[in-house]
Amino acid sequence: MAVMDDDKKTEETPVASSEGKSSLIKWVMVFLILLLFIGIEVGIAVFFVGKLKEPDAAAISAEMAAKARQDSIEKQTAMGATMAAPIEITVNIFCEEGRYLKCGVQLEYDAADEQLSTELEARKARMKDIIIDIMSSKSLSDLMSNDGKKAIRDQIVSAVNNILPEEVGGKPLGKVRRSYFDSFVMQ
Repeated sequence: MAVMDDDKKTEETPVASSEGKSSLIKWVMVFLILLLFIGIEVGIAVFFVGKLKEPDAAAISAEMAAKARQDSIEKQTAMGATMAAPIEITVNIFCEEGRYLKCGVQLEYDAADEQLSTELEARKARMKDIIIDIMSSKSLSDLMSNDGKKAIRDQIVSAVNNILPEEVGGKPLGKVRRSYFDSFVMQ
């Protein structure tokens, strides 16, 4: 029996050691697969976090375009300061015998330009002369059409800004932004 027990022991030992090796290999494989999955998850997380931090160039340009549109809308709808009283003029219409135009012109500027108000009032006679020259040189068709009136308003703004100094007392003066007709009667 003793011999038999030794034979059994010798037979059992190799089986036990091969089972230990196979379970160790299984654990190493499970560990490697787990490590692989963790590495993939970390890689995906780093990739997507990097995408979140780096803004897309198209998104940046779209955001800038939206801001530019908003600024443009604000500039168009913003009300500036105007002169205390409009510049009233009466002129003969060019090449129209016995017809005349009576209108009032109001100038708009940025309210922050406090000096500009004073300068406009000081130059009111010169501005009136410029506006009379502009209006008396326009034909009836220019005065009747919307495009003609817009061109006249733009010409008035340009001419008035040309007579204003760049600076007063070392500070920038500002410019007239728009002109409006507050009355417009042709006879």
